Amino acid sequence: MVNEVPFSTASDGMCVADFYKAKSVLVTGGTGYLGKRLIEKLLYSCVGIENIYVLIREKAEESADQRLKKIIDSSAFDRVKKQDINVLNKIVTVPGNISEKNLGLTTKHLKMIEEKVSVVFHVAATVKFNEELSKAMAVNVNGTLEIISLCRRINKLEALIQVSTAFSNSDRKHIEEIVYCNNVDFEGLKSLTDFWSGDEDDVKRLLGKKPNTYTYTKALAEEYVMKNGKDLPIAIIRPSIIISAMKEPSQGWIDSWNGSTGTLGGMSSGVMKVMFGSGSNVTDLVPLDIVVNLIIVAATKCKRSPLKVYNCCTGTSNPITCSRAEVIIRRATYKYSLNQLPFPFMVFTNSRLVYTLLRFILQIVPAFLIDLWSLFNGKKATQMKIQHRITRTVDLMKFFTINEWHFEDSNTRELFENMSEEDKNTFNFDLKSIDWDSCIENYVVGIHRYLLKKSNISIKI
Repeated sequence: MVNEVPFSTASDGMCVADFYKAKSVLVTGGTGYLGKRLIEKLLYSCVGIENIYVLIREKAEESADQRLKKIIDSSAFDRVKKQDINVLNKIVTVPGNISEKNLGLTTKHLKMIEEKVSVVFHVAATVKFNEELSKAMAVNVNGTLEIISLCRRINKLEALIQVSTAFSNSDRKHIEEIVYCNNVDFEGLKSLTDFWSGDEDDVKRLLGKKPNTYTYTKALAEEYVMKNGKDLPIAIIRPSIIISAMKEPSQGWIDSWNGSTGTLGGMSSGVMKVMFGSGSNVTDLVPLDIVVNLIIVAATKCKRSPLKVYNCCTGTSNPITCSRAEVIIRRATYKYSLNQLPFPFMVFTNSRLVYTLLRFILQIVPAFLIDLWSLFNGKKATQMKIQHRITRTVDLMKFFTINEWHFEDSNTRELFENMSEEDKNTFNFDLKSIDWDSCIENYVVGIHRYLLKKSNISIKI
């Protein structure tokens, strides 16, 4: 087999940044954690990019432009502003709605996208595990249908990146970099969910072995892309549990409570001490900037190969167990004095009885006593409310904490290995380069600094 030539010395002479020079891209989901970071990286490292069109849903209290301003004003864009604040003018608001026909775009905006866009990054999704099936279908499946339809009308399309999840096929234990068929009648399912009663038992029967509506609808979206986008330049990116940034835009940067963030925040604060699951299980975490860099690089290859799937997961190439992560979190908690309650630690158990007993002794009783003391002293009681939120989180996450998966990642590793050294440095997504000790320490600090707003905490080098 002939090895591929690195990007910077390929026959077209293009590095990754060159690919985006004088091109315009469309981003859906740009207001989300992954989407805004993708926009920031394109502006920072692909300085020749022409425009970034961002599809933004208008709200009753906020226009699309106001929502964009809020994104730009966030700490995600601090280094871009220092580098060249004028590049922010390349971001163009496109009012629309991912779940509507033609994405809710006006004729003017449709024509603009059809004529000017070369790359589409479809990041938008509802990531709520317990989302109503009809809403999850509308955004995750129907939204993808509309994106495919739009891409067929784009004159200069060179790449469509569909961001999925590594857990879209979590009913399997070994997950390859392929699209799996669910043998679903899309039109029939769409008609069914449009008038769905929402009965929980009916939903469970439809989901089968998939744990929730999020993974189910993301799997359906993948299958639709495979069956209906074969003639389009497409790649599917499947990240596992996205954590804070490893390096970019800064170490530990985060602005979302999704994924494992609530668990780490609860443990490092001392309010969560028991987890339903096995400490020996690999917890498949992946830093934000690793995912963003893979998305950007994968787009440069879409026209040169048929549909490819990239599992962006660490469990195969650079695994870390739940127990090892707990040790790092505990060490960071003491190092930075992050805990509100004493003795931060985490006990893992696969026994529902043991979990319930330990949770009552180690979490509920202290929370009740603290609230009682607070009320006695005329202060607000908050600890039991926190415990109720933790209980809901554990219930939603238990499928992922008691199970373990093996994700193939050969396509991701091959893509990285065939890049030039310059591009490897600028757009690093080498899963083996992750130093878990520093990465998780920065993750914990980032939670307290960016989400819990403890501005006096900074990472100790």
